[in-house]
Amino acid sequence: MADTVASISFNNNHSISMDMEGISTIEVTEPLEVSPGNWASSLILRSIHGVVALQLLSDSHDKLTVTKVD
Repeated sequence: MADTVASISFNNNHSISMDMEGISTIEVTEPLEVSPGNWASSLILRSIHGVVALQLLSDSHDKLTVTKVD
């Protein structure tokens, strides 16, 4: 197992991919309207090596809805 916490790649500023090892918890905060028409949420990944937090911003509450895939 490598010691790298996360490796992040941007492709043409349109997508992101990330590899992380030893995930212990994944958390998503409830969307919050930070200003009229601007919604924010955080995706928090906790691993045995540390924490990665992504702050997400959207123009719609619905775009920050979490879908669980079994």
